[in-house]
Amino acid sequence: MRKITLKHSLPAGLEKHFSEDLNDSQRTAVMAPDGYNLILAGPGSGKTRVITYRVAYLIARGVPADSILLATFTRRAAREMVHRLESLVGKDAAQVWAGTFHHLGNRLLRRPARLLGYQPTFTILDSEDQLDLIRLAMEDAGFAAKDKLAPKPAEVEHLISFALNTRQSLADVAAVQSPGLVEWLPRIEIVAAAYTRRKLAANCMDYDDLLTQWLRLLREFPQQLEHQAGMFRHILIDEMQDTNALQVEIVETIAASGARNLTAVGDDAQSIYRFRGANYDNILKFPERHPGSRRFQLDVNYRSTPQIVAFTAASIRHNRSGFPKELVSARGDGLCPVVAATADVYEEADLVCQQILEARDKEVPLGQMAILYRNHYDSVVLQGELVTRSIPYTVRSGLRFFEQAHIKDVLAYLRVVQNPRDEASWRRILLLLPGIGPAKAAAIYQQLGQSADPLATLAAADTMAAVPPKSKGFFAAFVNDLRQIHATDPEHYPAAAIQAVLKGGYPATLRQKYDRADNRVADLEQFAVLAARYDSLERLLAELLLAGDVYGMDTIAATEPKDVLVLSTVHQAKGLEWSHVFVIRLIEDSFPHRRAIDGPGGEEEERRIFYVAVSRAMNELTLTYPSTITRGGYGPMVFTTPSRFLAELDEGLFERAELGHEFDLLKDVEDDDDPYRPAGRPSPWPRFT
Repeated sequence: MRKITLKHSLPAGLEKHFSEDLNDSQRTAVMAPDGYNLILAGPGSGKTRVITYRVAYLIARGVPADSILLATFTRRAAREMVHRLESLVGKDAAQVWAGTFHHLGNRLLRRPARLLGYQPTFTILDSEDQLDLIRLAMEDAGFAAKDKLAPKPAEVEHLISFALNTRQSLADVAAVQSPGLVEWLPRIEIVAAAYTRRKLAANCMDYDDLLTQWLRLLREFPQQLEHQAGMFRHILIDEMQDTNALQVEIVETIAASGARNLTAVGDDAQSIYRFRGANYDNILKFPERHPGSRRFQLDVNYRSTPQIVAFTAASIRHNRSGFPKELVSARGDGLCPVVAATADVYEEADLVCQQILEARDKEVPLGQMAILYRNHYDSVVLQGELVTRSIPYTVRSGLRFFEQAHIKDVLAYLRVVQNPRDEASWRRILLLLPGIGPAKAAAIYQQLGQSADPLATLAAADTMAAVPPKSKGFFAAFVNDLRQIHATDPEHYPAAAIQAVLKGGYPATLRQKYDRADNRVADLEQFAVLAARYDSLERLLAELLLAGDVYGMDTIAATEPKDVLVLSTVHQAKGLEWSHVFVIRLIEDSFPHRRAIDGPGGEEEERRIFYVAVSRAMNELTLTYPSTITRGGYGPMVFTTPSRFLAELDEGLFERAELGHEFDLLKDVEDDDDPYRPAGRPSPWPRFT
């Protein structure tokens, strides 16, 4: 058979972009032939640009935009890629199926939901709703609420979720991750089945269902697999190293049944999410799973100076597994990374704060600096020093806006209007009413769940009979509130629905139940402002509940002040960059973490975490460790061992800081125009000498 190669010419404008915006290795990857392609993109090598231009190249070749599936790990990444794509191909960018795996699953499951036993209006459970249903499923399985020896609902939920995402049995996961749960396995398996039944009865899916039901659709309904294989002529996966077994099975099943065009992009050296179920072999063994696949290497780092690139490269070479890497910096000469040993954790905090202030004095904005650590608790002393010095900072951890209790309460009001069979949401808002506890909430929902029209049944005499006498007045007002919310046509005007909640009895409940009530009301008012951008309640709820991308990587609002120092765990810093980066608490048992290195491959994954940390730096990298610590904050001082990730490196790759001390008698605060200095505090600040 004669093979004929079709040649394509790019539009003039796009050809100019390809010529001016891409280096040779990027251009080769972007214009890779159809088939299975693996693009290895090191830190700062232009990964996002390459994926975006790859999609633009496919569209320019005549591939319909709506036949391209682009799976990312954060909504932020998907938005950025689509925005860049718009500047290259115009309105076609909006037709690309771009989003997180869970977002894509949500879209693809709506129309065929009935095949799986769901209604197309199914709602999505968040983590707290999941735990509520897990508790009920545990009751179904005979777990006594007062049994202190029984596993906690969160443990059971994690076990079930991890097994689903890694495609393992509950027994296999428990044996490795939770040996203490092995004796409970028979009843946990009953819990898992009861949990599935409750979700189905309530017409709800959790995050895992968006993937497991998607795969089930492909496996059990051949026509659906044929349909999706025909829909998506090209599939691209961002951050391949972070995928789990379930995610890869979905996309590889679709690709294998269709055009067999799959482009995976990532960096095996940045695989750091094993604890969440990510499978390192998904990227490492891609060539084995797809014989004949092509591999492309993006080998130019545009982020970091040559000194920082050399430091990071030398570190990751100590790992025995992984693809070989030879990154070179496109930047001009810079400063060597600095390693500083301090007397203790207090001096470490002093040192870091002083270096931050000195950088600020040299006109480096605080927002261009970050302090990274392996464990969140390692930042506590540092945060105390930042507060003392009045240095504004943000911590990339803690509750996100839509995980706060008062926001979740209002979401529950909206969700029962959208999906009147949402048991978890009914229970949440019923429990807000005085005098109604879990038993009464369950009895009331039983009345509603058996009705063809739960909202109408809410005001029926039988339902009112289940309400305690002292609560009937509150309940009647609650019924009226729901009527007012429903009257706003929330499906098309979600902002009006939120305003209706604020005009009802909820603000009074909020003031009784929570502290800082005024701040919470202000939050809800801003929530209504946000909702005004949506013309569909279903889209609002789906996007909000998927906003954290499950992995908690979209934790900072877009409106966050720019001149604020960032504190972050390394895991949450992945994919980001700053001019000046400080990595603290680099001692054995802390970085690497003492428990993480015990398992197979643990040390190499910890070294990959270190690699991610140091490769965030653009211009300056400072690494610190305390020479002594006290365990648990009390007891005698003990000497530490510097992290093996420092000890194993050639000292020619970094400079050691020698700390001296100068005593500055600070001026009175009235005479001091520096707002970041601790006024009137004559104390020794460590200086580089």
